[in-house]
Amino acid sequence: MLPVALQSRAALEALKEAAKSAPALWTGVAIALTAVANVPGMSDAKANWNALAKVLEVEYPGILGNAAFVSRGDWIADDQRAFLDATSHFGGDLQKLSGLCYTMEGQVDQVRDAYQLYWQEIGALAATVVGYIAAAKLMLLMPQSRVAGEIWLQRLVAFTNLIIANKTKILLGFLGAAGVTLSNTTQSMTQMFNIKPTGRGAIDFKRATISTAPPSQWIAPKREIPEPAPPPTPTPTSPAPTSPAPTSPAPTSPAPQRPPAP
Repeated sequence: MLPVALQSRAALEALKEAAKSAPALWTGVAIALTAVANVPGMSDAKANWNALAKVLEVEYPGILGNAAFVSRGDWIADDQRAFLDATSHFGGDLQKLSGLCYTMEGQVDQVRDAYQLYWQEIGALAATVVGYIAAAKLMLLMPQSRVAGEIWLQRLVAFTNLIIANKTKILLGFLGAAGVTLSNTTQSMTQMFNIKPTGRGAIDFKRATISTAPPSQWIAPKREIPEPAPPPTPTPTSPAPTSPAPTSPAPTSPAPQRPPAP
């Protein structure tokens, strides 16, 4: 398939060539010239919107995630919670902005496809008209068909101009609807870039000061440090066996002696 720029150029050249034999066709040529656009530039714009949407969808949230992980180190818990809350809101805004970029990419792609379809149809019409005009010119050369050839040529030119006008009208109608969508999307993006906090969220950074006083309630930050091992508990020991105390022998009384026999 030829690029749209080559298709539009070939279609216009064919119509101009046909208009040399049928000057009334210059009306159709003038109408078709209003649909000439920078379609390659639309392709570049589509690629740029897609690249921006992917950066907002993947790259920046990854940076926020790394920052949130690093904040688990030596940050005060109150500060860390406030930072995580801010990154959560900012990450949501990034996703919304990424969605708007994808919407812009889709709209630009639809406009590009509409121009491509338009010039494909105009090119096919121009090629057909050139063949019919060649046949009409042959009819004009013969006396018996000259009148019929002139009538046929006039009807052919009028019908061709009508088709070009209708197709251009359809294209312009689509471009008008797409323009409204693009305008609304652009307005949403402009609003996101001009958000101004009010009330408690408003901060005058020219007068803002950073307090170095410690917080009133300090909570240790969560760290990836293992808990210290508990101290060993002493095991109960059994008393050492004691040897019995030495005992002295009990005193013995002398055995009674028998008196001597007389």
